[in-house]
Amino acid sequence: MTNIHCINPQCDTLNPVSEMYCSNCQTPVIKRYLRVLGDFSPFPQNKALGGGRFSPHQGKIVLDTQPHLTPPAPSDLSDDIVSYLKLFSYRLHTPQVYAGIEEEGQVIWLLEYEGIMLDENTGKPIYEELFCSFLEIWSKASPFTQVNLLWQMIHLWHPLSKQQMLSSLLDINNLAVSGNFVKLIELKSDQDFLFNLGNLASLWHTLLPKINPILKEIINKIILSLEQGLLTKPEQVISIFDQIIHIISNNNYIHKYEIIATTNAGKKREKNEDACYPQPDIIKESGAGINSLTIVCDGLGGQKGGEIASRLAIDTLEQELNKAYEKKLKETLHNQNWTPLIDKRKIVMALSKANNRIAKINNANNSKERDRMGTTVVLTMAIDHEIYLAHVGDSRIYLISNSSGCHQVTVDDDLASREVRLGYSLYREAIATPQTGALIQALGTDYASRIRPHIKRLIMNEDCIFLLCSDGLSDYERVEQYWQKEMLPILRGDITLEEGLQSLLNLALEKNGHDNITIALVRCGVTPVKDAPPIKNLTWEYLTSIIPNLPQPSKKSLSISANLIHHQYFWLALLIITILGLGALRYRQGRPSPSNNQSSLSYSEESQTLFRNSNFL
Repeated sequence: MTNIHCINPQCDTLNPVSEMYCSNCQTPVIKRYLRVLGDFSPFPQNKALGGGRFSPHQGKIVLDTQPHLTPPAPSDLSDDIVSYLKLFSYRLHTPQVYAGIEEEGQVIWLLEYEGIMLDENTGKPIYEELFCSFLEIWSKASPFTQVNLLWQMIHLWHPLSKQQMLSSLLDINNLAVSGNFVKLIELKSDQDFLFNLGNLASLWHTLLPKINPILKEIINKIILSLEQGLLTKPEQVISIFDQIIHIISNNNYIHKYEIIATTNAGKKREKNEDACYPQPDIIKESGAGINSLTIVCDGLGGQKGGEIASRLAIDTLEQELNKAYEKKLKETLHNQNWTPLIDKRKIVMALSKANNRIAKINNANNSKERDRMGTTVVLTMAIDHEIYLAHVGDSRIYLISNSSGCHQVTVDDDLASREVRLGYSLYREAIATPQTGALIQALGTDYASRIRPHIKRLIMNEDCIFLLCSDGLSDYERVEQYWQKEMLPILRGDITLEEGLQSLLNLALEKNGHDNITIALVRCGVTPVKDAPPIKNLTWEYLTSIIPNLPQPSKKSLSISANLIHHQYFWLALLIITILGLGALRYRQGRPSPSNNQSSLSYSEESQTLFRNSNFL
């Protein structure tokens, strides 16, 4: 029986993996299942790694039995490991490097994932490989989910391309699903291969046999357009998927949002510099996302400065995004086409205005550096089947669902996260370093042109809850430790949203309490329409009428599976290289001259280029 150390520094009791709470102090037993990167496996020797710390579970999966300790981290990080760090902002989909340990003269890297679902009775992963395979989910997914999965894949194109890791996305066996989120099992380097969207089309072509019949014609058109070079940018594909998702959602689902927020000074602060919207402790219901704005701000600056900054931010954002924009939201819901990117621009503009109002006061008072007041901000704004997430600072947004567990969907604007994103440090190592919790940006502390808000858009196709909070709750990983106990009862209907909010506040006061506490909950309900009529507009012809310059590909498919393409071109390239090599050899033997060396070099370069290009298609 594997035992795990309690994370409570005053306890350190050993608990069986099957236990949810420490037998001595009732702190949640933290179970971090990790995957060994690469070919190394602790099996069949059943060998614990890291001096016995990382216990083998099965296959390449190990369990950290000492989660209270900072994981080991080598000082030298290879380029491939740095790529994981630079993709830290995409950890909803990509793993992060948890530790590097010396074993048998080599460094063994362990990968950490969010959203691993555990069996409540055994404490072990529900899925042997941590997640369900992509193909298994795909074959039984609804049309809404299938398009959402493709939508997520195309969103990963740019960040993976920047790190030369597109191979990670193009290998179907490297894809998994947690709830409704695409997961990359590990990163795979592109080496010298240059990929384009035609490669992604080849992968999608292999999914057509199991695609829902109502999607087959329209997805095939997208595949053909990618293969024929008629769609060359991910943004073009995203705009098409946006319309498809809108059509399906509008016909088949009803979205409803319930919102409640609260704020408290905490046990040690006389004043509360936090603020929230909507008004505390009043539940608000929002059909289709109209009037769904939710905000949490954590003011900073002292001497009432933080209180002023957080209130200014709330007032400005409410005016810009709720009052002035409500009419536009209603129009969007009733438009023939769907234009979600407008909302992203509006959010950035609203945050800039809030920033400038605070900065103006700072400048008028000639406030410098630490004397400048400011505020963190996290906000959500739902519009039918979509929800926008925005943040500046270190307040957080978590997403909790029955099928995918708990995900932190924001990345803190602090020194620790910056060290990770720059590729300098593993995350667990960075947060254990003193002073790395210091903020690197907040609203009002600098000119708007120097503030970089983070905006994210997600598709809602299952019941879930978004938890927005200041660090009065999130400090010391309280959400990660207690989400099952505090959040799942809300999703299951065992307690009301109001009761869940109060329970979270009590948790923060009991376990933290050192700072102001502000919490908001946004419950998203997705209900299938009973006896929904057949979808009439899910055709390429209809999309042509609402999307300008939609390509019209020829009917002939150029696609075969990516693996088959690579296999065929490998042997073709090898054959050409052999022929050219033999020809060059015979030429050299028959007519020795200085020019022969030049010809041989020319052939060699050409054949190598062809060989590399054999995997471009």
